Amino acid sequence: MQTLFKKNHVRSLDAKGRLMLPPAYRAALADASPPTEENEAGMFWLASYKDYLTAYLPAEWEEMAEKLYSIPSPSDALMRFRSKFLGLAEEMIPDAQGRIRIPQRLMRQAGLQKSVVLVGMGRRFQIWDEERLCGEEIPDVSGELASANVHIYL
Repeated sequence: MQTLFKKNHVRSLDAKGRLMLPPAYRAALADASPPTEENEAGMFWLASYKDYLTAYLPAEWEEMAEKLYSIPSPSDALMRFRSKFLGLAEEMIPDAQGRIRIPQRLMRQAGLQKSVVLVGMGRRFQIWDEERLCGEEIPDVSGELASANVHIYL
């Protein structure tokens, strides 16, 4: 897996809900999402899940959406999840200055205030409210890591 989005970056949202993407993220988006008949250069999908937003490259988003829609006889809970996760997602295209305008409904869903943190997650990145992210407790996942044969030495 090629790592496109690394590190974390603290940014401020302006009064219009615009977020300046870090130069490294803009370059990664431009490289990973070149212009096509369907998409403009640098396009990505922004979706809300729980307490943060996640940015997906177009190919990954399409693949994930196909998988979610192909589940036969989904439960009511899964149908509601699909409605919110896929239905509220927004196609984002950075402007000439590298900014995106995060829709109010996504800002509310993720609890974004003025200061946000972009967290690089390899082929995607998350956008968290800085205060919320800093207040998150790190859960004990040692058993899950061990069963997956992943060893992290601290």
